[in-house]
Amino acid sequence: MSNSEIALTIVVAALSGASASMLTLVYNSAQEQRDRHREHFSRALQTVSQYEEFPYVVRRRRASDPEGERIRISTELRAVQAELSYHCTWLMTESPQVGAAYDALIGDLRCIVGSLVHEAWLGSPVDDDAGMNIADIGPEIEKLRPLKEQYLLEVGDHLSLWPRWLRHAARWRGERSASRS
Repeated sequence: MSNSEIALTIVVAALSGASASMLTLVYNSAQEQRDRHREHFSRALQTVSQYEEFPYVVRRRRASDPEGERIRISTELRAVQAELSYHCTWLMTESPQVGAAYDALIGDLRCIVGSLVHEAWLGSPVDDDAGMNIADIGPEIEKLRPLKEQYLLEVGDHLSLWPRWLRHAARWRGERSASRS
């Protein structure tokens, strides 16, 4: 084997190794970004769940300290509302489709849950064990399910390795097949 063949072999091996390293680096970077997004999308939905709890929190407030409870609950509520606004803004900058789905969810969330919180403040605090069962709030919050599902669908599209248009086409085709049955 000549010196030029040995040099060519070394160069090819070095380029192959560098290419493999570069591909691994790009893949790992994309995976880390997807993981960060997944975590943030999850926290955004967790904040929605925290907000949904406030009608229960207000109803179950301690009657023995009305002023303290107003301050405590309003402080907690303010923090959750700030988180909702933060997630709305971040999601809009990250993905217009995910942001729009979250914004729609938050709009209805504030309307439905806000009304429930308002009604809870007008009522008396729960003063016995039987009052801890609050059946009228759940069905109202359940109205948010389609918007949560749409948000999760958009999150799935955003995180997918497949292009958005391909996922939409597959869903459309599946829906068409299901409607024919």
